[in-house]
Amino acid sequence: MHSSIDDKGKIERFFRTLRAGWLRHLGDDVLDNLQTLNSSLWAWIEGEYHNSPHRGLEEGRTPLEQWALASAGVRYPDATLDLDDLFLFEAKRRVYKDRTVSLNGRVYEADAVLVGQNVILRYDPAAPPSRPLDVVHDGKPAGKATPLDAYANTAVRRTYPAKEIEADDPAPEPPPSPLAMRKLRDKKEDE
Repeated sequence: MHSSIDDKGKIERFFRTLRAGWLRHLGDDVLDNLQTLNSSLWAWIEGEYHNSPHRGLEEGRTPLEQWALASAGVRYPDATLDLDDLFLFEAKRRVYKDRTVSLNGRVYEADAVLVGQNVILRYDPAAPPSRPLDVVHDGKPAGKATPLDAYANTAVRRTYPAKEIEADDPAPEPPPSPLAMRKLRDKKEDE
């Protein structure tokens, strides 16, 4: 494995070769527009650079020869794979009692069943802060964490031992059923 110093040296060597082999020989006709410049660069890379032996490659191989030897081992991602999802940032956080988590100075609401649990927040740092975050708990998707609505969050009554949220207005009692067990018992005794 190469260190970052070796990699930096290889990059510097490529640009030195680019300056000496391509830039030095550019004419004014190539500099007229970007398309011509790009075409000239690709022609130089494909015709010169890839076909010239390199000291950094074993036995003085050319990059094209090295690619031919190594190309069988190249793996391509599955076409159905969501590449954007692979590059999301992740941060471990604990969901507070008020079911909030914080990330980069912003507060988000998570599902109430996650209160007190450690979760992984998956996010795109370039996305607007109003975009919900993906929540992962125990390696499985656990919904979204949405930006906190502070006003609505203050009006929610919580029962902490059960880690559930209770609405201010409880649901109304259902109407009595016409099938009362007492009536069935009394009817059976009369028979």
